[in-house]
Amino acid sequence: MPLSSQRVVLDTNILVRGLLNPLSDSGRILRACEDRRVLVLVSRELLSEYRFVLHDPSLVDLYPALDPFRVKIVLDRLMYVGERVQTIRTRFNFSRDKKDEKLITLAIAGSASDLVTTDRDLLDLPHNGGITGRRFRQRLANIAVLKPDQFVARHGRLLGIVRTN
Repeated sequence: MPLSSQRVVLDTNILVRGLLNPLSDSGRILRACEDRRVLVLVSRELLSEYRFVLHDPSLVDLYPALDPFRVKIVLDRLMYVGERVQTIRTRFNFSRDKKDEKLITLAIAGSASDLVTTDRDLLDLPHNGGITGRRFRQRLANIAVLKPDQFVARHGRLLGIVRTN
């Protein structure tokens, strides 16, 4: 059982950054999820994206830290400690970036408190004045869409996420 009430959806870019640099804010957030200080929400679709990106040969060639064995351990651990949202009947049309729809629908279906990303489209969404932004705020009124450093600044002390730099 997690030590906090934080229910977090991690964008794939956070996993990549966390694996590449465990001492970064993304790495600390990933460790907090693995240690059950934060409840990470996962779905079949998101796990498939994680695997696809983290096993991409061009990325692995560029970053040897994305060793397939290490990636498998981290993904297995997230599936074990996370809450897997089995059936997502919720839909959210995000025409600006269709690939991000799976993150938003998971956040809705899993009642996420936070979505952590470095994706500008997602970071701008809660402040968007258009119909998509209004629909997002209606469906996810209490969610915070944060960059890793913002998540650590907001929740780090409570979650034991300590910066060493």
